[in-house]
Amino acid sequence: MNICFYDNSGMLPKENGDISIDRVYCLDFHVFSESIWEQLGQVYLALPHPIMKENQCPAWFGEEGASSHYLFASVEPSGLQIVGEPPREQWAAWEDRFHAELAKYSFPFFEC
Repeated sequence: MNICFYDNSGMLPKENGDISIDRVYCLDFHVFSESIWEQLGQVYLALPHPIMKENQCPAWFGEEGASSHYLFASVEPSGLQIVGEPPREQWAAWEDRFHAELAKYSFPFFEC
């Protein structure tokens, strides 16, 4: 499965070993059905350290502004934006798992 994504900014390393993430996965939300949205929800829950609160963006590790390590997803016209500042090792494990979970389904992507 070809998982299309781009970075809005380079993954910038921080002095404390964290990295700054601003990545967009080119999921084509315009053609998502109810069942595909449910599959995306299952992907979210399968990822390390999920924090799911009603009416808030899905998050992992912690919450922006409330903890030093965080990662969250936001549905945007350009795709699924992943933003955060996790430790490099946590990001690598999270990203590997995210790609593996996406590959379990047939999510519609557009070329990016």
